[in-house]
Amino acid sequence: MRLDLHVTPEQLAGEIGRAAAKGLYLACEHVLTTASPRVPYQSGDLERSGDPTSRPGSIAVDNGKLEGMIGYDTPYAVAQHEELDWDHPLRGEPKWLELTLYEEMATVRRIVATQIRRALRS
Repeated sequence: MRLDLHVTPEQLAGEIGRAAAKGLYLACEHVLTTASPRVPYQSGDLERSGDPTSRPGSIAVDNGKLEGMIGYDTPYAVAQHEELDWDHPLRGEPKWLELTLYEEMATVRRIVATQIRRALRS
């Protein structure tokens, strides 16, 4: 019995790229969700603007470059993130997203790797 398997490098690269993009989206979702308790809180608008379930636009993935973007949709989100001297009396901290990303980097890598492994098995 003989079994010939024909997979072109282009097919394989395409499958891996699609899986990596899916993993990247899921990883961005994980970072946003994990960062949520650290978001500065006053009325909840900032936190809701980065909620991937209620605002799917808070995550974007460039499939060609395999870059993930995470965003909060309030005019003051960048200032809240960057200003180290601002007081957050109710909850939260500056650099909440950046700190979460660094702390969760191993999980981010695992999420992407899992999607690639699944694609290679199918």
